[in-house]
Amino acid sequence: MSRLKEGRYALLQQYLMNVSANEIKLTFSEIESILKESLPASAYKYKAWWGNTTRSQKHAVTWLHAGYKIKEVDFGNYVIFIKAERAESQVSFKVDDSNRANEVDHTEAGYIEKISNKLMESQSFLNNAEVDAFSNIDVMEQFELLKGLRRILGNIDNDMSFLGCLLIKQFLQSRHDFTELNMALKAQGSPGLDVDEMTADGQRVIGELKTTYPYKENDLGAQQKNTFLNDFDKLQRTEADHKYFFLTERQTFDIVRAKYTAYLQGVTVVLLPQALSDNRFIVAVKEAE
Repeated sequence: MSRLKEGRYALLQQYLMNVSANEIKLTFSEIESILKESLPASAYKYKAWWGNTTRSQKHAVTWLHAGYKIKEVDFGNYVIFIKAERAESQVSFKVDDSNRANEVDHTEAGYIEKISNKLMESQSFLNNAEVDAFSNIDVMEQFELLKGLRRILGNIDNDMSFLGCLLIKQFLQSRHDFTELNMALKAQGSPGLDVDEMTADGQRVIGELKTTYPYKENDLGAQQKNTFLNDFDKLQRTEADHKYFFLTERQTFDIVRAKYTAYLQGVTVVLLPQALSDNRFIVAVKEAE
């Protein structure tokens, strides 16, 4: 077997190469004692860190070159290594309810934590992937690398929409008095209005959000136009004291102002985050005479 001659995990590889058991169970504390340093935070949270392939995690050479694969991980508790020839194709993971990296609670802080974990896992994945050599690896490896990144990122559009909703919250709280606003209660992508809230004095505030970048230079694409028109229709058909159409792209904001205000009578068009500090990006479309 080849040997890892240097690097932070060399002592763990040496330990594994000096034992002969078919299966070895080490606690996280024991691993850190062998290494004489702490494992990174990623090792306590992310399945990707314990992958049995050096394509996604270069440090996997630690156990692979010692003739072992990961059989089971109980985050923060123990890791089971098994001789490579006896290993199953899938690693078993156990996550304590109090330490679930991808658990989403119905609070804004919980959603932000989920996005933070996703970014940390993506960073760890890319740091250990052959990104610099992407053009030189074969297409199968390229496909697996992008597939792994997509698995981590998931639906990034929903994350963008949620952060857009937090910008909406800041904007609305500067203009209306709410008892409470929790933008995490409505699941991103679910049907219904993006914003449907009551002010402290009983006024209904509704809104739709689009984080879309236009398909064309001076107009929306056909599919984009259909989704925008559906949102315009929802705003027009719904009775409310205040109606908003929120956008996060300057080019889309300009297109809506130039081409679609006929569909937005009685609606205020807002570009975020610019509108938080500049009233030029708040356009109230008047009702038809």
